[in-house]
Amino acid sequence: MKKELAELQGELAQAHKQVHISEARVSAALDKLAYMEELVNGKLLEDRTKMESSIAAPSSSTSTQSLDTMKRPRKSLDVSGPVQPYHPRLKNFWYPVAFSTDLKDETMIPIDCFEEPWVLFRGKDGNPGCIQNTCAHRACPLHLGSVNEGRIQCPYHGWEYTTDGKCEKMPSTRLLNVKIKSLPCLEQEGMILIWPGDDPPTTTLPSLQPPSGFVIHAEIVMELPVEHGLLLDNLLDLAHAPFTHTSTFAKGWTVPSLVKFLTPASGLQGYWDPYPIDMEFQPPCMVLSTIGMSKPGKLEGQSTKECATHLHQLHVCLPSSRNKTRLLYRMSLDFAPLLKHIPFMHYLWRHFAEQVLNEDLRLVIGQQERMINGANVWNWPVAYDKLGVRYRLWRDAVERGSKPLPFSKPM
Repeated sequence: MKKELAELQGELAQAHKQVHISEARVSAALDKLAYMEELVNGKLLEDRTKMESSIAAPSSSTSTQSLDTMKRPRKSLDVSGPVQPYHPRLKNFWYPVAFSTDLKDETMIPIDCFEEPWVLFRGKDGNPGCIQNTCAHRACPLHLGSVNEGRIQCPYHGWEYTTDGKCEKMPSTRLLNVKIKSLPCLEQEGMILIWPGDDPPTTTLPSLQPPSGFVIHAEIVMELPVEHGLLLDNLLDLAHAPFTHTSTFAKGWTVPSLVKFLTPASGLQGYWDPYPIDMEFQPPCMVLSTIGMSKPGKLEGQSTKECATHLHQLHVCLPSSRNKTRLLYRMSLDFAPLLKHIPFMHYLWRHFAEQVLNEDLRLVIGQQERMINGANVWNWPVAYDKLGVRYRLWRDAVERGSKPLPFSKPM
C-alpha cells in the first residue's frame, strides 16, 4: 500500500505540474483579452468625446488643441461637483420600492423617490397603491394617519384617500373633485414597483426573481446617506473586496496580480476573474450577482458553473434624493434550506449585511464629500471598472435621450 501511495503521490505531483502550466497559458490569454477590453473601453470614451466636441465648433485659436485632444482617448468620466437634480428621463422606468411581505393590509410604507414624498398602502381589493404623502387640505404627512377600509385617513382632519389619490371622505365638510397625485403601482415577484415618470408606463417589467433552484432567505431594507449612482458604482465593483471587506465576506481572500471583469461585446452583465462571481446591472437601478461557493464564506476559485453551491443577491438602489438611497436587498441560497426555518435567522442576516455595507459606506461617503467639493470620482477607469463605466455611459445616454440605449439586450 505504501508503494501504491508513493506512485499515486508521484502522479498527483505530475498532474499539479500540468495544471500550473495550463493556468499560466490561460492567464496569459486572459491578460491579452483584458488589454483588448481596455482598448475597447478607451475607444468608447474617445467616441463619446468626439461626439460632444462636434456639437460646438472650435474657434481658430483652439482648433489645434481640440484636434490634439480628439486624437488621444479620454481616460476619465466626468462625475464631479455637487450632485445635480435628477433628469426627468431617468424617471421613466419601473422602480422597485418595497417588498410585498412588508406591505400588509392596513399598514403604510412612506418612501422618498426622486426627492418627492410618497406613501404605499393596499386598497380594498388588496392591490398596492402609491399616492403623494401630503394631504390636499393642510399638507399633513398622510403616513402619520391610518388605513381604513382601503383608504388612508389623514390624522389632522380625517380626510380619506383611495389608491388613485381621490379624496372619498371629508368629515365635517364637503368639497368636490379633491385629488392628490398618484403613481402607477403594481406588484410582481414579491416586490412593489412604481412608475415615477411622465411617459406612459411600459408593459415590460424587470424580472428580479432568483434563478431556478434558489430559496429566498432574507429581504432587508436600509436607508443610506449616499447618492444612488455612487452606491451602484460600488456594488458593480468587486476588485475592492480584498482591501475593503477584510472583516466580513472577503476575509482571507488573496490579492490577485490582476483582476478583470469580462463582458460580452455589448451588454451590462459578465463575470469576474479570478473570482467565481457572475454580475449584472439591470436598468434602472438594480444589481444582480451569483456567487459560487464550496461552503458558506469560502470561494472555490473557479467559474460559478463549476461550483456546487451558490449565493444569489439582488440590490435595488432607489434614488430617494440627491444624497440618500433606499436600498432593497434580497439574499437567496441554493443550499442549506433549513437555515430559513431557524428562529431569528433574519436578524443575523441583517447584522451581516449591515457589517458589509458599513465597510463600504465609510469609503463612499468620503467619495461623496470630495465629489461635492469638485473631485472627479471616475478619474482614471481601468480594466476591472468596465461594468461601472458601462453603467455611467448608459445613464448618460438616458439623460441625453439617446435611442436606442447602449448595451441594451436585443429584443
